[in-house]
Amino acid sequence: MQLKLPTISPHFFQESELAFLSQHLTGMRFGLEKEGLRINRNTGKLAQTAHPEALGSALTHPHITTDYSEALLEFVTGTHGSPRAAIQELEELHAFASSVLGNERIWPLSMPCLLPESDSHIPLAYYGESHIGRLKTVYRRGLGFRYGRQMQTIAGVHFNLSYSDEFWCWKAALDGHRDGVDSRSIRDAGYFQTIRNFRRIQWLIMLLTGSSPSVDESFRLIATDRFKVSGRTHLAEGATSLRMSDLGYQSAAQESINIDFNQLNTYCDTLSKAVHHPWPTYEGLGLRDDRGFKQLNTAVLQIENEYYSSIRPKRIQQQGERPVRALINRGVEYLEVRAIDLNPFARNGISEHEASLITLLMTASALADSPLNSPEECIAIDGINARASWAGRRPDQRFDDRSTFKQAGLEFLGSLDPLAAALNTAFQTESFGNALHDARLRLDGTCPLLSDEIEQAVLKDGHIELGLTQANQHYESWKTVTPTADKLATMQREARDSLAAEAEIAASNEGSFDSFVDAYINQP
Repeated sequence: MQLKLPTISPHFFQESELAFLSQHLTGMRFGLEKEGLRINRNTGKLAQTAHPEALGSALTHPHITTDYSEALLEFVTGTHGSPRAAIQELEELHAFASSVLGNERIWPLSMPCLLPESDSHIPLAYYGESHIGRLKTVYRRGLGFRYGRQMQTIAGVHFNLSYSDEFWCWKAALDGHRDGVDSRSIRDAGYFQTIRNFRRIQWLIMLLTGSSPSVDESFRLIATDRFKVSGRTHLAEGATSLRMSDLGYQSAAQESINIDFNQLNTYCDTLSKAVHHPWPTYEGLGLRDDRGFKQLNTAVLQIENEYYSSIRPKRIQQQGERPVRALINRGVEYLEVRAIDLNPFARNGISEHEASLITLLMTASALADSPLNSPEECIAIDGINARASWAGRRPDQRFDDRSTFKQAGLEFLGSLDPLAAALNTAFQTESFGNALHDARLRLDGTCPLLSDEIEQAVLKDGHIELGLTQANQHYESWKTVTPTADKLATMQREARDSLAAEAEIAASNEGSFDSFVDAYINQP
């Protein structure tokens, strides 16, 4: 089947409603999570050093942690009232971290740096000797056995956003829903409508923000027949985001899951089943070796977060609570957009311009009509995303029978001027209208796409050379970021407090680690 673009009903943009739209958009909240590998500043090789103690505990620090590898930093902002404020905090976190890295730098590309020859030399993240810390490391060990450690070194930006209950109730009323439906049900339904529409335009996100068309030869998952080779650099000409392609996250086991995005209860049910459904390949790996646990279980997923999705419904978890249980108990709190590559030309991995564009596209997804997904539509979405990631810039790759990807993108953006204006009013800025204008220029060929710029840069200098140049430039630029004395003292205190908190958690271990894992995996 051919995929239909989401459409926004004109009643949302009637003059009588635009003021209400802007008013309700002021209740949006934003957060960012940004990953980046630590590297040697001269060679571009993956760092083999421990997470810097000056950055605190990766287990308990609220804003600076690690993802898969000990060398994969993750910066997590708090919740903010605008994309600009979230990026400002992200910048302060980078400046603080870079000040203690010494001869190391933060790799600016989504596709990895110069990787070691052996997977075993990609160090797993270490979270101490508490039961929960050990569980997190075992989970990562399992990912390594299941998918290989190299795949887990791919990095990106996660863009978190939420809308107020007043926004969802206003939208539901305009959609014709009667009174009597509780606000949680309206909110949950609204977020899943947004998820479905986001999946329908994910290809456009990749086209406009994708920046990973190349990879170094040390990334051994390369399918060489699909690349132009120039020295160490392997380039997929016309690609937008290898990170989001099957070169990045691929798994026959996960392809068997068929997660249902139509409503909260079916989403939670299909995801929960995958955590308990055995998978023959993982059973063959075994649960233990002479070093202890190889993986947390032998199911399709060890835990829900193993399922790689371009967008997730989220609810902040209580201590020891599973993600699905948090959603079931208290509903959706925000959405986590995971389809965004690192922009190597933006020192924090994402620019305010890109954040404004993503906000615009997500809000369009929230407002647009959103029929339930059919199995046939899900297959069509997967096919379009695969083509867009590998070759979305190529004129011979089409969105449908009548349109190229760029033409379809211009068609979707054609109706978004009133929404961009409403967002500009809500946040007292011109950034949303500017982002829409810039996106059109990139799609009509007036300006290059970000992946065009990356392709030209790596053809000239190489993948590793581009990454090293940008990493060292960003390091120097962060020296100009001077947090206030109070802010610096807060960041230093957070690092110290996190180390004390980790020690306290480790000291409070009760029972055996085996019992802890069993209780965590099998909690109701």
